[in-house]
Amino acid sequence: MKRRTINTCLAISLLILCYSCTHPKEIAVEPINEEFNNEYLTGKGLDTNFFNTTDVMQYYQVSNHDGLNADQILSNLHDFSMASYPPAKLVHIQQLTILFYKKKLFVDYRDHLYESARDNDTRRLYDYGDELLASISFERIKNDPKKMSLKEFLYDKDKFKKELIDTISVP
Repeated sequence: MKRRTINTCLAISLLILCYSCTHPKEIAVEPINEEFNNEYLTGKGLDTNFFNTTDVMQYYQVSNHDGLNADQILSNLHDFSMASYPPAKLVHIQQLTILFYKKKLFVDYRDHLYESARDNDTRRLYDYGDELLASISFERIKNDPKKMSLKEFLYDKDKFKKELIDTISVP
């Protein structure tokens, strides 16, 4: 009886292990600070003397990306960006840059958002360059307002790992 229980537990454990290895994990994306992202996107609640309302930043943290290759990570973040920020709805925005940081257990990026967005030229979070996973940027093309440049970068310790650049049409 005891041996049968052990064998059953072993079989279930192996099934769970095989399932988790063969089924890709879903990336989890969550805003670092939803209120700040909303204020930055709409321009309401932030001092427009310090924050540009046509060149907007959004800040997110990502988990469950380990074990995925560069193409899978960028594909997941691309899909998230297109669903969350459809280019057709970015009417008054010249450029939107979305920064994705690796979610860390004991790191609270919120404390650095306001200062980094206001004071830093790149508007990346101070002291967390190594934690930057990716950035996706939509930029309206000046000569053709019905088109946007889409730039996607994947980083490894603040260095480019993969880069995709495309032009998309805006209805």
